[in-house]
Amino acid sequence: MNRDLQDYQEQYANQPYEKYQVAFRKRKIKELLAKYDHKKLLEVGCGLESIFLDLNSYEHLTVVEPAEMFYEKALEDAKTAKNKNINAIKALLEEAEIELKKENFNFILVSSLLHEIPNQQAFLKTLHNISSKDTVIHINVPNAKSFHRLLAVEMGLIKSEFEMSASNIQFQQQRVFDLAALTSIAETNGFQVVESGSYSFKPFTHSQMQNMINISAITEQMLDGFYKMERYLPGLGSEVFVNIKKR
Repeated sequence: MNRDLQDYQEQYANQPYEKYQVAFRKRKIKELLAKYDHKKLLEVGCGLESIFLDLNSYEHLTVVEPAEMFYEKALEDAKTAKNKNINAIKALLEEAEIELKKENFNFILVSSLLHEIPNQQAFLKTLHNISSKDTVIHINVPNAKSFHRLLAVEMGLIKSEFEMSASNIQFQQQRVFDLAALTSIAETNGFQVVESGSYSFKPFTHSQMQNMINISAITEQMLDGFYKMERYLPGLGSEVFVNIKKR
């Protein structure tokens, strides 16, 4: 199934709670980037808020984004970025492979994207082709075994944590990963995992979280506490990640 990028970008822009999820996702990414060389950084798919809005420690950053709305937003935001050494390319990753292969990136960021790619093997092959043996690639995806999905199973709303929910279908997602599945697809496509985990614990769905925020039943302080709760509930965060290198 090919992705309808026009529909996706419109749905994404109006998704409840997503601004909080994006903030926590970036928080984790920044924690990880602090541990790795990222002078030459590639961001594959930037959404409405590229990482350069919250980070300026790179020497050069390249954004590859096929969706018109997101690409134009990145161009506009780049004008006010603290570090303006930014190159934006409007293309799918596979379409930009020849150009990107010349860059020798230290770090490649694939955030909240792999689960939406129709041909994940081809996508990972391109990542393999444009990376060196020293390149670290960070991939994060929603977690099938997050607390809120397991709760839905126990409530009888879905039969399995791997079942495609209405939200998964709405956002054209291709599959639901847990950490084992994410590790497996990386390893079977020529990578080794150097670090992995989950983060951003949330007890309820996006819509439920947003509704509770709207009526002040959940506060900013509570959200910060939820983010930190994953240390006590390992593996139950709303998203999982792997940092990988060429094997």
